Amino acid sequence: MLAFGERFPAHTRIVLGRNFRCRAEILEAAVACVAHNAQREPKALIANRGAGGEVRVVAHGTDRHEAQSVAAAISQALAQGIPASEVLVLGRTGYSLWPVQAALAQAGIPHRVLGSLGLYERSEVRDALAYLALLVNPADAQAFRRAVGSPRRGVGAATANRVVTLAREGHHGDLICASADAGRIDRIRSPAVRDRLTRFGQGLANVRSELRTGRSIGHVVVATAMLAGGLVQHYQWRRDTSPHAEQRRDAERVLEDLRSLCRAAQTYADQQPDSATLTGFLEQAAGLHARELTRGQPDRRITVSSVHRAKGTEAQLVVLLACEERLLPSWRALASPDGEQLAEERRVFYVACTRAKDRLILSYAATRGGRPTGGPSRFLSEAGLIDPPQALAA
Repeated sequence: MLAFGERFPAHTRIVLGRNFRCRAEILEAAVACVAHNAQREPKALIANRGAGGEVRVVAHGTDRHEAQSVAAAISQALAQGIPASEVLVLGRTGYSLWPVQAALAQAGIPHRVLGSLGLYERSEVRDALAYLALLVNPADAQAFRRAVGSPRRGVGAATANRVVTLAREGHHGDLICASADAGRIDRIRSPAVRDRLTRFGQGLANVRSELRTGRSIGHVVVATAMLAGGLVQHYQWRRDTSPHAEQRRDAERVLEDLRSLCRAAQTYADQQPDSATLTGFLEQAAGLHARELTRGQPDRRITVSSVHRAKGTEAQLVVLLACEERLLPSWRALASPDGEQLAEERRVFYVACTRAKDRLILSYAATRGGRPTGGPSRFLSEAGLIDPPQALAA
């Protein structure tokens, strides 16, 4: 495009210089940053909606603090009347979005994740919810089949049907008691499978006893996740023993999802100290499940997305997470001798900022994933929003 005029001298140049989305404060910051790209056709951009916007940079100690702060800011914005559909949370990578998804779930803020699954859509979290559903309704055969198969215990469809039959004939339909009594099922030939079924049933029976004695919902959810032979134990084993790095990372991701579920249960209990029930928590989880929307009703979820997937979207309030060196711009762009990669990262930053119509919050943290970050992104100083870091200014 830059060489187009030289190749076609008789061309006519038409500048599309009006921005109809952003307030002037947002557009000016985004333009100031992208203007640092050398290979660029300079042009004046005008914010058609004029001034009146807000751009704010917020520093945090950790990514968890960042996520909690963002959830609180969004909760306040929603309380002030901003529609949920007008709130957009962006990150350069999915890695930077995980903590805020957990914080939104804990705060009870419904959200959708573009091109990805939200917390309550993820298979392993649905597995954990099946355990909890079985505690609430021990006759739920569907929940039983999902729970007893996660992780695999050697219980196939035929064995599961035998447990269901035993429950109906000898335990008034109680699948927890029938599982604990699996030793009575002669047609289960494998002693190992009978033993695993028995431990599954006894473990849930113990948690149910704690629930009946008045233990908190948070405690019950943690105890269920931590059952011997259960989900946490299985994924900890995979994390610690798998020879493949990708499998280890995936196991750690699942463990973090399960921690998020436990924290969400505790938050639910704290918010309703006198009326919290396990049934109520499951109903809340179902309500936050992004695929279970009521037809014909407006979408009351905020949107969480990577920057690339958010092209074409817009919102009154946009939060851009992890504005840090080595994330935005990426470490690959910083290490590359090709300056075009860094220029592309500036364009990514410009796209992210200009999703905002009225308010833009840019955040960064000192540590992310338990490791020090590269500090605030150079793009924040190039946009005129913070002072240049000494290392970059020199």
